[in-house]
Amino acid sequence: MQIPQDTINEIRERADIVEIVSRFVDLKRAGVNYKALCPFHEEKTPSFVVSPDKQIFHCFGCGRGGNIFSFLMEIEGVSFPEAVRELGKHYGIEVPSRPQPTDGSSQNESLYRVCDFAARWYHRQLVDKTTGGPTQRYLLDRGIPEEAWATFQLGYAGEGWDQFWQAARRRDVPIDVMTRVKLVVSSDKSTGYYDYFRQRLMFPIALLSGRVVAFGARTLDDGGQPKYLNSPESPIYAKRRILYGLHVARPAIRSERRAILVEGYTDCIALHLGGFQNTVASCGTAITAEHAGLLRRLTREVILMPDADPAGMDSALSSGSIFLAAGLDVRVVVLKAGLDPDSAIRLDRDKFAKNVGGALEYFAYLSYIMKDRAMSPRDKETLIQRVITGLGSSGDKLRYEVLAQEASKVLGIDPESLPKWRGPRGIQDAGRTDEVRRAEVPKRTRLEKMLLRLILESAPEAAAALDKLDPDDFSQDDCREFYKLLDSAWENHIDIRSKTFQQKAESAGLEGLAAEISLIPIPPGNPGILLKDTVRRVKELQIRDELNMLSEKLRILPEDSDEAIAVAKQFEMLKQALMEL
Repeated sequence: MQIPQDTINEIRERADIVEIVSRFVDLKRAGVNYKALCPFHEEKTPSFVVSPDKQIFHCFGCGRGGNIFSFLMEIEGVSFPEAVRELGKHYGIEVPSRPQPTDGSSQNESLYRVCDFAARWYHRQLVDKTTGGPTQRYLLDRGIPEEAWATFQLGYAGEGWDQFWQAARRRDVPIDVMTRVKLVVSSDKSTGYYDYFRQRLMFPIALLSGRVVAFGARTLDDGGQPKYLNSPESPIYAKRRILYGLHVARPAIRSERRAILVEGYTDCIALHLGGFQNTVASCGTAITAEHAGLLRRLTREVILMPDADPAGMDSALSSGSIFLAAGLDVRVVVLKAGLDPDSAIRLDRDKFAKNVGGALEYFAYLSYIMKDRAMSPRDKETLIQRVITGLGSSGDKLRYEVLAQEASKVLGIDPESLPKWRGPRGIQDAGRTDEVRRAEVPKRTRLEKMLLRLILESAPEAAAALDKLDPDDFSQDDCREFYKLLDSAWENHIDIRSKTFQQKAESAGLEGLAAEISLIPIPPGNPGILLKDTVRRVKELQIRDELNMLSEKLRILPEDSDEAIAVAKQFEMLKQALMEL
């Protein structure tokens, strides 16, 4: 069953694209619109624009654009119905159910649903004293009260071998869906299945939107191994792209303009309880450029808080260099030996806060490590490789060279001995500036899009412009189709600046182009005069293109042939038309 158009329209009317996009990027007011660094590619200057008036977005750097539905589809990799359902849930609008979809992105929805079901089921096992009593006592002893259980949706996986599996079966969850996210595994000894997580405290791992995609699980048995058991990667879960607690910490990160990064789930929760709600944690994996990109959308500063042991310090050096390479300011908190963030904040909250305030700038921390730690030549070489490798992930040559120069001073090595910047694969292209990208777009294409923009803006003169134009005047297929849409709307008395027209653009698969055109800035001057002049220039380019083609034909055709005579006649007609423009 399709989602009724009335429901889609109601969500469209109720939804606020600025609110939704702000969950993922740090929007700044820019006149009547908002701007930000694009969440879909790396860039140094904001080229991502959101229009609250038109309820659309467009990036003038990478070209992505559309409405609130297409934004969610792009950023979360979901289908249109899934985006509608997520927005409906957010705004309290009921979306009728429909049969399970079969396309790739929609198949992921079944994985999201089983993870959501599992998170809720594990949470119920925790809050129920009958099943969760020992786990509740463990959490309370660790200083984690009930309100935190709900905020982070903590749960408990029971002792039984197949409790979750049986609960999911009663809800008709397909076994292949459960196994794809490894909530259950097949038994080697029988044809049955058993729960992957048993007798463990459960930490749901969520996307920035709050959708659960995986779990971290801590054993409650001191002798249990491994201490932490994590979900493997799946079609909806990539460790390199997710930070634990980011969906909870996002508002504080944006308001405080910085993020704190710790290594463990309980460290993260402890800092939230201690008043540092801008804290996130890695999900049992090394920090990547994708992690840096996540934080860079929301802030410009990250404070690293490693455990006070050699492994934690090395991790801070590696992750710090990656954050620097991404353009973030990096500071590092030095904890007293033997402490981790959880134990440090519980020991003395005021002293902990002072420690955070006195966090060392990254290169000062690097200098501290060099002086504090006795290192063999091999150790020093490993440390240098760790730092330079992270800095090399930069998509900006100048940034890398500046950072590498600074690192060489602290490390005491000749800067000429450092590797030359080559640019990580795919980053050189992604790091191009907005100006460079636009310069690569053919002049005629830019002119055609400006023409379509002026038609949208100049309602009184639009009819005359549409009448003078023809689809063949446009060199690009998408511009040609958008012109046809405008022409059809005008003939059918549809306001081309109305939401009805926007919906027609979406139905035609042109919502991205419609967003881009709507956000093109109009040059100063009379819009009607600008429109007439742009129509003339577009038609002139089209005629000159045809004249060049005909001239090439005449060059290769026999002079007195009938075809040459016909082409010559057409050539003269076009020359006359050019003169009459």
